[in-house]
Amino acid sequence: MAFLRNAWYAAAWADEVGDGLFTRRILDEPVLLYRNDAGTPVALADRCPHRFVPLHRGRKLGDRIECGYHGLQFDPDGRCVANPFDGHLPAAARVKTYPVVERHGLLWLWMGEPARAATTAVPDFGYLDEPGWAKVPGYKQVQAHYELLVDNLADLSHTHVLHRSNMGAESPRGEHAVQQDGDTVRSRFWYPAIRIPPMYARYWDRGGDEVVDRWTEITWNAPGCVRLDAGVTPAGRPREEGLAGIGTHLFTPETGTSTHYFYCQVRNYKVGDAATDAAVRQWQQTAFHGEDAPMIEAQQRSMGAQTDLLAMKPVLLAADAGAIRIRRVLAAMIAREAAAG
Repeated sequence: MAFLRNAWYAAAWADEVGDGLFTRRILDEPVLLYRNDAGTPVALADRCPHRFVPLHRGRKLGDRIECGYHGLQFDPDGRCVANPFDGHLPAAARVKTYPVVERHGLLWLWMGEPARAATTAVPDFGYLDEPGWAKVPGYKQVQAHYELLVDNLADLSHTHVLHRSNMGAESPRGEHAVQQDGDTVRSRFWYPAIRIPPMYARYWDRGGDEVVDRWTEITWNAPGCVRLDAGVTPAGRPREEGLAGIGTHLFTPETGTSTHYFYCQVRNYKVGDAATDAAVRQWQQTAFHGEDAPMIEAQQRSMGAQTDLLAMKPVLLAADAGAIRIRRVLAAMIAREAAAG
């Protein structure tokens, strides 16, 4: 399975990693995350070089990790700094380390060449740090290849079918445009003059029969970072007069057929309202956990071990344009990285 390695991947929500040891498989590699005495995150391979047992079965001693099998201790740089048996420290007793950055409430991991891990390249989701927005985060492990999850967001024509409980039974005809800027791809859907979908109607102060313009726009950056701007406004009126939200969707490969899905919904309405937060959390459970994930997992089971959708020569529809463009951009990036050695 070819992954893009020289890239930043979301590894955990920052509050998932506290005083203890936290493990997660990333790009089919076991990774141990913890915080040193200063609270700075550290990422090591979750495998002792002696007998290859998981280091998370050991314990944290200050800044060090002690293997739970024979007691070898490793510092944040992966060096073996203690051997309780005879004190000898073999030069080969090193644990692989990964550059890690804490930003936007997430821990970001660099899986490629450490020398190329520029912190300026961490994906910009700065709005997650801004006050004045309500934020509802979450996580789900999905048993499917991460590109299938990206496809799901790049082609939002499915929303009035798979998510009709939130988006309404009516499937309006919309306009779709795809734009590429370097390695960034944008897929925009526009639905003018439609009946307001149920998920917005419950927060609409002008009545449930309002006719609105609806937009859903995704911005994708490699390998699996998606920003989804969505909202409704009275038909023909500026967006600022309506309801708007930003969905953050980060897909990090666990293995070739499983994915870590980090998401966070931010909104400009009902800020500070616990009941609305609970309602958002409920539709996340309904839409992401109860509808998207089961459908995409079924898709992966149908595809079997195959992870390259295009290799199966699928029938393509007009709404697939964004997803196909993203797949081709990502494939070209992976090919360039492989060619560079």
